[in-house]
Order: sequence, then C-alpha cells, then structure tokens
Amino acid sequence: MRNRIITSVLCASAAMALTAQTEKPDSIRTQNLDEIVVEARNQHTGTKSTTYTPTGKQKNAAQNAVDLLKIMAIPQIRIDPIDDKVTDNFGADVAIYINYLQASKEEIDGLRTADVKKVEYLEFPTDPRFRGQQRVVNIIVHEYAYGGYTKLTVNENFLIGLSSKTNVFSKFSYKRMTYDLYVAANNWNHAHDGSSTKAKYSLLDNGTQYPVNRTETLEKSRFKQNQYPVTFRATYNSDKIQVRNTFGFQHFANPRIYHSGTLDYLPEIAGSYSYERNAPQRNNLISYSGSWFFSLPKNFSFDISPIFNYTHTNALTEYSAAGTTDIIRQAREDAYYFRIDGYLRKNIGQKHSIMAGVNGGQWSNRLHYTGNNAYNDKFSNSFAAGIVGYNFQTQKITLNFDAGLAWEKSDINGYSKDDRYPFTHINVRYSLNDKNMFSAYFQYASNTAGITEKASDILQENELLYISGNPDLKNSRHTTVNLSYTWIPSNAFGMSAYGRFFGIYDRMFQTYSHYNNGHALIRNWINDGDYLTGTLGMAFNWKLINNKLQLYANPEIYFHKITGSCPLSYNPFILRIQAIYYLNQFYFQGVYETPQKGVRFNTNTLYCNRNYYSLTAGWSNSDWNIRLSAYNFFNRGWKNSTWELTTPLYSEVKTNYGNYYHSRINISATYTFGYGKKVQRGNEVGEQQGAGSAIMK
Repeated sequence: MRNRIITSVLCASAAMALTAQTEKPDSIRTQNLDEIVVEARNQHTGTKSTTYTPTGKQKNAAQNAVDLLKIMAIPQIRIDPIDDKVTDNFGADVAIYINYLQASKEEIDGLRTADVKKVEYLEFPTDPRFRGQQRVVNIIVHEYAYGGYTKLTVNENFLIGLSSKTNVFSKFSYKRMTYDLYVAANNWNHAHDGSSTKAKYSLLDNGTQYPVNRTETLEKSRFKQNQYPVTFRATYNSDKIQVRNTFGFQHFANPRIYHSGTLDYLPEIAGSYSYERNAPQRNNLISYSGSWFFSLPKNFSFDISPIFNYTHTNALTEYSAAGTTDIIRQAREDAYYFRIDGYLRKNIGQKHSIMAGVNGGQWSNRLHYTGNNAYNDKFSNSFAAGIVGYNFQTQKITLNFDAGLAWEKSDINGYSKDDRYPFTHINVRYSLNDKNMFSAYFQYASNTAGITEKASDILQENELLYISGNPDLKNSRHTTVNLSYTWIPSNAFGMSAYGRFFGIYDRMFQTYSHYNNGHALIRNWINDGDYLTGTLGMAFNWKLINNKLQLYANPEIYFHKITGSCPLSYNPFILRIQAIYYLNQFYFQGVYETPQKGVRFNTNTLYCNRNYYSLTAGWSNSDWNIRLSAYNFFNRGWKNSTWELTTPLYSEVKTNYGNYYHSRINISATYTFGYGKKVQRGNEVGEQQGAGSAIMK
C-alpha cells in the first residue's frame, strides 16, 4: 500500500509571518516542495514469523493458494513445478494453514486469492493452533459472517493424450459452522509411459561367475487412470474451541498399465525376444480425520487429532517373454492406518511456554497373493511416543527445544521386532531487526523401515530377478543441521542464504545377491554404510518497474557421499529461475529449471531429470482466471529422466518415459460465484488419502 502526501505550499500563513519583516505582503515568496511518498512495508521478518503482503496483481494472477505462493516467490520456501509440493529450501515439508486451520494441498485449490490479506512463514510456531508443526505457511484471509460460494476449476493438457482435471468446491458458513464439499473427476490416457533398461547381471554356472547383459527396449505402452474423490468436512470455530471433522471417499483405478517391447541378451541365449507387461489395479478408500482444539483457563490449551484410513486394493501383474515361463501375480489387500496425537501446552508469562504430548497408532495390512506365488500375509507396525518441549521468545531471539522417546514394533506374519530410540529437535532464531534473521536447526531422529522393506515374501520380477524384504532390517538413525540467513532490505528485494548437513547412519540399503543356484538374482534389503549430504544455496526475489516485473533465482550445489559396500560421491549443481510481468489485467510468466540431479540414499541410484521450462499468459478479474501455458516447447521425444545404478552383482541404466517433460499446451480456468452476505472463502476441502500399500513392486 502506498500513501502519498503531496505538499505544494507549506503553511502559507506561517510563511507570511516569517517574511513580513523584510518584504511587502504582495511579494511573499513561496516554494514548491517535492512529492513526499510514504510506503508501507509489505514484507518483514522477525523471530516469530516472516510476513508478506501480496500485491493486488499477484492475487489476481493466482488461480489457487499454492499458485499464489509460486507467484509471490517467497525466498524461504520452494514449490515443485510438477506436483506443486511445498517445502522449505532444505526439502522439509511445509504445512499449509488458512486462518490457523490446516488444509491439504488439494483443499487449498479452492481458495479465492482476492480474499488474502497476508501470508506468514513460521518456523516452530508457538501458537498452539499450529499443533506443533515445525514449518508453516499461514494464509490469512478475510472472514465473513455467513454465506457460501462455489468454485469451478477446469484443467486440460494437449499434445500428450488425454489429461483432464475438473473439480468443484462448495462452501457454506452459518454463524460458527462451516461446511465444505469437494467433488472431482481426473482422467489420464496416453501412450508414452514406461522405461527401457540396460542391465548387467553377474550370475553363476557351476560356481563360476559369468555376466549376462539384458536389454529391455520399450516399443509400445498404454497408461489409463481414473480418479474420483468426494470429501465432506464440517468445522466449528470459536474463540476458545476449534473442531473439524473430515470424511472422504475415493475411487482410484488404473484399468491399463501396459508395456511391450524387445529383449536382447549378451551372450545370446537363443536370439532376441519380445516381452509384454501389464499391471492394472483398482483402489477404493475411505478416510476420516479430526482436529479438536480447546483453549483452557490459566493459559493452558489442549488439542487432539485422530486419523483413520482404509484402502482396499485389487492389483494384477502379468509378465510374459518368449522362451520363458509367464509371471502372473494377483494381489488383494486390505490396508488400515490409524493414529492419534494429543498435546497439552501452557504459556508462562510473555516469554516462556511448555508442552507435553503423546501419540500412537498402527499400520496394518492383510495381503493375499495368488498366481505363480501364493502367500497370505499379515503385517503390522505399531508405534507410540512421548514428547516434552520448551519455548523461549523475545523480540530478538527465539529458542525451541523438544525431546522424546519413541517405541515401534513390527510384526511380519508372527515375527516381531521392537525398536526404542530417543529423538530431539532444537531451533534457534535471532532477529537483528525486521530486515535480518538468522536461523539454526538440529534434529536427531529415526528412519522407519516400511512393510515392503520388511516383507519376507519372495516374488518373481522377470526371468532373471526376484524381489523380497528383510524382517530383520533395522531402522536407521539420522541427524540434520540447517543454517539460514534471511535478508529483506525493502519491498523490492528479499533473499535467503542457506546451508545444510544431513546424515543417515547404517542406512537401509537395497542390495542384490545370487538366487536359484546362481541362475538369477534376488533384490533384498540390508543395513549398510552411511549416507552423507550437504547443500549450499541462495534464493532471490527482486521486484522492478513499480512491481510490474518480478524476478526469482535459486542456485544450489549438492554434496553427496555414501560409504559401505558401494561407496559413491556425487556433487550436482541446480538452478531455478522465474520471471513474472503484469500488464493491467493480463500477466505473463516464465519458468526454467536445469535438469534436477541427485542420488537416492537407499539404492545408490543416480538420477538426472530433463530440463523443465514454461511460458504462461493469463487474464483475470475478481471471479475469472483464464490461463494458457506452453511447456517444454523445444523438447523432443518422451524421455523424462535417466537412472544409473552400480552394485557388485547388478548394474543398470534406465531411461524413463512420460509426458512431464514433453512439449504440451495447457489451458486452465477457474470461476467463483458467491451467495449470501460476507462469504468466508478459503481452506476448501480436498481429496483424502488412504492407507499405505504393502504390495511389492
């Protein structure tokens, strides 16, 4: 906001009094003063939060809340251009809140960005309504007395086959109650999905080791996916109580995931072959999540959050190659997940607060395999933890500390294994003034092995490879150290410089060993070596031409080092840039990312994605937002990425195909219409998630 005070004559009567002693009244001298401009700060930082006030141009150009965060280019956070995942610069998840109530990524698609007042980025917020989240983006929107609105969104891609997303949000508020309904239909159908693999197997023949080069070349593919989520949510919100209950159902199906091509072997076994692979599946899920917050007397507060998810899955895997036995595997699964968290907090004066909390829950899978391999499995992983925390906060410094003890128990078909470990988080922030902020973070915690890593079943993947898990696999401990500095000298410029160290010790590692008398390999899991990585990076946001042009850049360099039986070092450089220009109700945006490179810590796989870029032109007003985008328009072919893996007995180079990095045109439009008086808009309900699957792939 800019408030202009323009003064042309300064107190004419006072000027007459000063000059009357020496001049005649009709010769009074006057002086025109320059324009005085008072400009409000729309971005500033401190120990509590960093606050940004989006401009009207930014709000009009955005189609939803995550899109607004993209356009604002907040230097402390990063948004993946493919899946819109919001993280901090270190890759840690950032929770999205709207008016102190948490919303999923899909839910905030329905936000009417014109209602946004400001956006706060918080680390370890002390406000109990954030339920102990470590990193939060809190979007503050105008609140209204009663009414409702409906928002329609259509998103279509061209040049890549069918790719259609349509959803409807509807919200109605009356007094302290708000009701949300979300319905969507998402459909994909294209013919360029899959991978080609050049693999080298080290096999045995009567105890003598010999190599076999197996080349799988993709020639045809077909991918179909249909997704139909429905979600209903009810929220009660008062000064002392917040209660939210969300119920969801989703039908998710892949009626066809088909790949075919050629197989070549060296040395030749019997010439070249062809192969076919099909893996259709169908899922139905139901979910419930609750969030109950109570503000109590004497500066106490209490919150409890229950979650329950259930997913039923039918999956089929069919693989055939000339000269080999067909592989047929039918999987039927019932997966359950429940969790409950409870926290008690107390503020002590203006500077101190303490917290105590407990949580517990369980993953549970009932899995039935038929076909070439028949298994009846019962898997579960139970967990519980207790935690205490302390917070100290002044205008200059904030200290957050918590520590706890966790217990986990895995049960694989009656084979049980326990694990107990401590964990802690320490975060310190120092603010010299509202333009400079330093932050330091330390974490010690554990990486938990999943059911697929611990399953004892042995399943055939192809004619030379089997897959299994390791019930004795141990959890891996890890440490994290983050350092960052944020500098916001003016409304026109902001930056964040950061560095990170992350280490996983005695990591869970995917390995290969001989199987079937050495005529094949089996992929399994062991604890082996350490994974150490570091990051150095900077993020800049610069506004020019009276905020009409906005530039963003984020250069980074990574340092990866792996020890153990398969040592590895890898140090890639990555750059992201973005530019936005506003012209009245029109806006134009350009995005470019160099190929994303890295190493997967549990497989030693080096990955390199294709470069990614786009140009967008759009028009918007308070109700409509229509956008045309062109992505990767110089890219040819359907290649997405390349994966490289090297182990003593198995190595591969895999080329992955799909439509993410292929040239395409996207048209998207949103339309919002309201009804009633002073409608509360934002935090729309979105599709829900089911329980995690244990089906090995």
